[in-house]
Amino acid sequence: MKHVVMGLFLALAVVGCGGTKDDDGGNDDPGKQGEGLCSASKACPSGQFCFNGLCAIGCQSNANCAADQYCDLEDTGMPAAFCKNKKAGTCSSNSQCLSNQICIEGLCSLKPPENPPTCNPNTSDFKDGCDTYSVCLDPDDQGSQKPYCASFAPCPEDGVCPTGLGGAVCNDGYLQNKGRFCMQGLCRENSNCPSSWNCVKPFSGAVLGFCSPGALGFPCTENSHCKSGQCFSAPGMMGACM
Repeated sequence: MKHVVMGLFLALAVVGCGGTKDDDGGNDDPGKQGEGLCSASKACPSGQFCFNGLCAIGCQSNANCAADQYCDLEDTGMPAAFCKNKKAGTCSSNSQCLSNQICIEGLCSLKPPENPPTCNPNTSDFKDGCDTYSVCLDPDDQGSQKPYCASFAPCPEDGVCPTGLGGAVCNDGYLQNKGRFCMQGLCRENSNCPSSWNCVKPFSGAVLGFCSPGALGFPCTENSHCKSGQCFSAPGMMGACM
């Protein structure tokens, strides 16, 4: 998975985990979230857009959204603002996600289509062929599976993403040409990672880093980052725990 932003770096996420699971109908009330499920082959009704498998409606303020949602006026990924869940839901099994999503790394993600559209996981400007709320993911980095557009959870109202199983941080302008969503596996500080994990920056002065549990082969820049007490790295650069 290392191509999701060097691998965006690890996994995936969701909009509205725990919402109505098999509701395929739209919602014509502009003051509420569009509850219809959607995909590359199933478009949302007019005035809505597909965000991680769920139809979303535009807004101008929180008053236009449901009680458990907020109007994300800071998102630059779309020309208009949209209602998003105030909290990013977590999961421990697929049954806690919408029927068109799966649980990965503690967060729900839109299931990849059977015939995924072509995308490029190796771009530096993130014009990867995916929409602004998805990133091109190379499942195994070996060419045995085609890269696909992986959808991620929208940032919650307070901008603090749940850590899930591998950490997460909100994309507040870090990735060019992408909207505000929780970037799994990435961090600004240790608080973005699971308890006892470290936020390891790839080089001196880097803004974002990788959440690392300190196990064999995981990122490190100093011995204290590793359970073994041994980090193999060049000075000022990220290495791996021995």
